[in-house]
Amino acid sequence: MKKLLLSLVAALMILSGCNKAKQFKVTVNLENSDGQTAYLIKSLDGKKPIPVDTAEFVGNKAVLTADIDNPQALYILKVKGARFPYMLFPENQDVTVTGDFNDFVHVEATGGDTQNAFNEYQKAIVKINEPGYAIEKEINEAFEANDSLKYEELNAQFLVIWHENFDFKKDYVRNHADNYVGHYVLDDMKYDIEFDEVKELAELLTNESAYRDNVVKYIENTERVEIGAQFIDFTLKTADGKDVNLAEVIKNNKVTLVDFWASWCGPCRNENPFVKEAYEKYHAMGLEIVGISVDRNEAAWLQAVEEDALPYIQVRDAEGVAGDDYAVVYIPSNFLYDQNGVMIAKGLRGEELEAKLAEVLN
Repeated sequence: MKKLLLSLVAALMILSGCNKAKQFKVTVNLENSDGQTAYLIKSLDGKKPIPVDTAEFVGNKAVLTADIDNPQALYILKVKGARFPYMLFPENQDVTVTGDFNDFVHVEATGGDTQNAFNEYQKAIVKINEPGYAIEKEINEAFEANDSLKYEELNAQFLVIWHENFDFKKDYVRNHADNYVGHYVLDDMKYDIEFDEVKELAELLTNESAYRDNVVKYIENTERVEIGAQFIDFTLKTADGKDVNLAEVIKNNKVTLVDFWASWCGPCRNENPFVKEAYEKYHAMGLEIVGISVDRNEAAWLQAVEEDALPYIQVRDAEGVAGDDYAVVYIPSNFLYDQNGVMIAKGLRGEELEAKLAEVLN
């Protein structure tokens, strides 16, 4: 019996050891960081960052740990009080971050091959962008001083750096299309460059990666919301819990405007009066509007609907499912469909919306 008990204890210890997750460490050595807090956040799809660990700096040092799971995961290191976060690509290997809390832009990381490659990429980006940091400060000062001439002059200088930044990134993808750092770079900038450029660069990507998958999905979704494409159906709920099915709305109206917005979006709120005016003028002639709020806060959404006195259909896409299907990156965004469900226009703002509706309904 004693031998049996010992065997059971040994077996349990082995199982316990097998079930313990392996981890890697991120050791952060920053001068002038005592008393600050470091946060480690994991991000793979670029949308839902996951908090991983928190550590206080003692003797200018903090150590964070993360369970080993997906080697492609990007990690974000944030230090309370620092202006910028720092991106890490540890690939499940220990990483050491060194630098000065007061000069976070020039922090450096060393680790495995992928991290070291990613670190070189980041250093190159910092070198390109560094002149822009001072210009950005001057731009804000010129704006506050209402100095439009100075503002335009500085903004032109800033745009030169902006273009240099993206030219470098595009070249980086072309030269590193066979690894997921290059894939990540394209995924990260896909909303900021021309769609045709995204497609061209995506064709170069070899190997599989989560970031390549993100780019492919973005391309597929964007092509589905081009003028001439068929609508993408969805069913969302109104504030009182009623289902609104887009296919039914389109079938029962001459034209349907699908309008993405949010209570916290200033340009959206500024646009709402134009959308409301168009509805009131053309609803009797066959126009229906489905306003889709991307608000996570239901109360804020309902308050905005009431404040703006929006008379047309209002639903909420809190989880961003319809927004993803429609490749919505910026709001306000809208899509106009005819009764056959074919897109006839998109991105209509202000008087453009009125003109298009007059064209198709008068």
